[in-house]
Amino acid sequence: MKNQKKAIVLGLTASMLMPVCFNGGTAEAAAADMDVAAMQAEINDLTARLTDLENSLAAAKEKQEAAKSEKKAKKEAPTLKWSGSTKSGYMYDEKKTGKIKAEAKILATTVVDKTYDVGLGLKFKSTSSEPNNGKYSSEKNKVKLEQAYVGRSFGPVYVKAGVQTVSLGEGLWLSKSSVNQFTANYKMTPRDTLYAGYGRDSQDYLVNDTNDNNPPARTRLLKFAQYQHDFSKDAYAGLYFGTQQPERYLGVYGSTPIVGKFGISAEYVRNTNKEKPGFGDVDNGYGYKYFGANKNTQGYVISLNYGKAKKKGTWDIIGQYLNIDQNLFMDDGYTDWDDYITADGFKGFGLIMDYATSDHTKLSLLRYWAHTNPDGDNLKGGTGSSLEKSPHYSTYLKFTTKF
Repeated sequence: MKNQKKAIVLGLTASMLMPVCFNGGTAEAAAADMDVAAMQAEINDLTARLTDLENSLAAAKEKQEAAKSEKKAKKEAPTLKWSGSTKSGYMYDEKKTGKIKAEAKILATTVVDKTYDVGLGLKFKSTSSEPNNGKYSSEKNKVKLEQAYVGRSFGPVYVKAGVQTVSLGEGLWLSKSSVNQFTANYKMTPRDTLYAGYGRDSQDYLVNDTNDNNPPARTRLLKFAQYQHDFSKDAYAGLYFGTQQPERYLGVYGSTPIVGKFGISAEYVRNTNKEKPGFGDVDNGYGYKYFGANKNTQGYVISLNYGKAKKKGTWDIIGQYLNIDQNLFMDDGYTDWDDYITADGFKGFGLIMDYATSDHTKLSLLRYWAHTNPDGDNLKGGTGSSLEKSPHYSTYLKFTTKF
């Protein structure tokens, strides 16, 4: 750098001397006529200016590199993506009791180091029941961990570990969030998918009703595997098997368009565990209130639908028939029909009407005409009386949003 600077200064000096040399005749005469001090001062000034330019150039390059690094770091930094949903409505059931229900989910996802998917979310739930038959109204307010997971892709296989949502088939047995699982989704071909999971079932609420004297929920082993083949965008079929301790399930399902806007879907599930545990017989804190039949239980749902309520102004109508044995499910909180199906069984018809009030909001009316589906061989506590058949109907008007 010093040699370059010296060469530049000498060149500038020579350019200044050349006219003088030619006009004076000799170099000695020209040098004698020049003001050496003034020339030296100008040379010093040029040297200083050159040094300033070099410093400015170095500072500009450093600033440019810093800006590039900052832009790159900002581009690669994890960005949170927020989403969620709300649900509010009014339900009226066969007990002539009205319930005001509200639910909100707040979810956040991000990608770390362009490799790992991370998700976190909470669910807030509130239910208020109106007074009935001399009983006071009741309120339940709950907060639950909706999701807390990390996921990563390995080619056609996507694995996820932590609290997440799992769903099989049409959701008759399993459609549940807040489940602590290790899952793997293998895209075998563009139309064939294998989905498997192993872990525990749903966790307890983070904040529960202070008047609830029940102990914290005791999780059970939950494992499953499902295979699905897609015939087209809207037509598919699959089968699954799994365990929700101590119950063992085997199911098949499918969905297909029929003609025009009509479509049909169905699911059948069978519980192959014949020896149903009674509640309190074991220290695990779970079991059935009515048991003793010692047989396989089964259930199915058939849905006929017209239209799809997705875009603003669109609507659909869905007719359903459900036939669920008593003791098919020990816990009614895992089925997609958790507002209706219990361990007492469920048999009857349902009608659902949806209207999309906007691209992200929907107004729904759900009406069910059904009754419980008891087995006379199941006795209360194993030795008492059997469960009597009772009506089970409800009307539910709700408004949902997604954002």
